[in-house]
Amino acid sequence: MRAFAGAVAVLALVAGCSAKRAETPTFDPTSTPVSTPPTKPSGSPPGSVKYTTEKLKSCLEIRQQVGAELPASQPDDDQRLGSDSSARTCTFRAGEQSIVFNVRSWENTDNAAGVTSGPDHAKKYFGDRTASWEQDSGVNIGSDARWRAAQASACALEVLDENAVLTIMRSGTEGEQCRASVRELAKKFYAAVQP
Repeated sequence: MRAFAGAVAVLALVAGCSAKRAETPTFDPTSTPVSTPPTKPSGSPPGSVKYTTEKLKSCLEIRQQVGAELPASQPDDDQRLGSDSSARTCTFRAGEQSIVFNVRSWENTDNAAGVTSGPDHAKKYFGDRTASWEQDSGVNIGSDARWRAAQASACALEVLDENAVLTIMRSGTEGEQCRASVRELAKKFYAAVQP
């Protein structure tokens, strides 16, 4: 048995010695190594987005641009809504009347599910929420504008613009008077938040 183990050891040693020697690669010292980035799951990366929290004006700055018809604003209400969305809400209140302006924006995402642009996120959110709402053709801002269902003494308009949904709500008035006021406010708010 001992002789057999010795023979196996000798064969292993001889077999190891007869293997071809691996060459060590050499590199030209003047060449620059090239690395390739990992491939993306799908699609091409979208460009930059129009609305970002960092570029969005404060409620005070928005009020200054919109004009004196707005009552004093409450402090900015900024929210991070998941990993790809954020919102800023400005509330202007005087007595029983209030005006609320909200901008919810989406960032581009690139994850295991693939690449999705901020505008695609916003369009899906807007479409899912507003499909049955009445479309407004008189405001002429953004790519789509729709009225929320009627509420007592209030009205609200949502506007889709690239990677954001802008919401303008007014309480203390109703009917066509409320809608006419919100349309004018929507145009002013839209102009005030353009980057």
